[in-house]
Amino acid sequence: MSLQMDYSSYRRDHPIDSLERQLICPICLEMFTKPVVILPCQHNLCRKCANDIFQVSNPGFSLSRGTTLGSAGRFRCPSCRHEVVLDRHGVYGLQRNLLVENIIDIYKQESARCPNKRTEHPSCEEHEEEKINIYCVTCRVPTCSLCKVFGEHKEYMKQKVALTDGIGALVATNDRIQAFIDTLQGTCKNIEENSKAQKQALCEKFDRMYAILEERRKIMLQRITYEQEEKTQHLKSLARSYSEHIESSSKLVDAALQSTEELQMAVFVQNAKVLVQKIAEVTQSREVEPLEAGYDNMEHYAVDFNAEERVLYQLDFIKGEE
Repeated sequence: MSLQMDYSSYRRDHPIDSLERQLICPICLEMFTKPVVILPCQHNLCRKCANDIFQVSNPGFSLSRGTTLGSAGRFRCPSCRHEVVLDRHGVYGLQRNLLVENIIDIYKQESARCPNKRTEHPSCEEHEEEKINIYCVTCRVPTCSLCKVFGEHKEYMKQKVALTDGIGALVATNDRIQAFIDTLQGTCKNIEENSKAQKQALCEKFDRMYAILEERRKIMLQRITYEQEEKTQHLKSLARSYSEHIESSSKLVDAALQSTEELQMAVFVQNAKVLVQKIAEVTQSREVEPLEAGYDNMEHYAVDFNAEERVLYQLDFIKGEE
């Protein structure tokens, strides 16, 4: 691989040399060949080189197969790796950099008009009659045109093609890897979104079960409370009734005791007859009725949730078909 060069560049950086370096295509490593296209990232390429790298990145692409809308392919800038998305026209849809093309024309005109303005070329060691005007990038040595065509550097074109193909293949590989990275990142995002949705759905299911359990708990507690209040009210009513009976009996006892102290026999006999009759009536009318056996037992409200607990411990996700 070789580049046109001036030997004086080994001694000092001539302005023309600096300009020439700016006009080198990063693909073919030669001065830009018109038409020159400018990429969205502001780097420049020969249209032919851009098409070569585009074809490598998009094998099998044909303009006749291009769609009328949308993207027709893409490749990455060899200088900055920025992705270039093309329309249906392919590289022919890229804008030409007329400024660079004009600079190239001016540069060539200036070089042809002032050939002696720069330092005289040294001669080639292999071909003394030839001046050194090429730099072989592969061998990293200055050489002449005959060396490039017939000498030890004649493999330049093959190496250039091989390197260009290698660059294209490498760019295509990088594009595929980048596409896979984009796929991985997209998959990660999908996993996060899907996981968030499933977590929300799971929480909603558990909240629903919590609500059902809370509702059942309230209903069952109400049933126990209802019977508790019913029984206690009955017992309290009995207690009040017997308390009233005791109070009336106590008054009757007091009256009977006072009657025994009566000094007049006739009055005593008359009062005693009435008191005896009342005492007999009270004694016969209020017999203590014992409570039924186990009246205070509430064990009929006992629960056994062992089976339900085992079911709860077995809660799990739906098994997919194997």
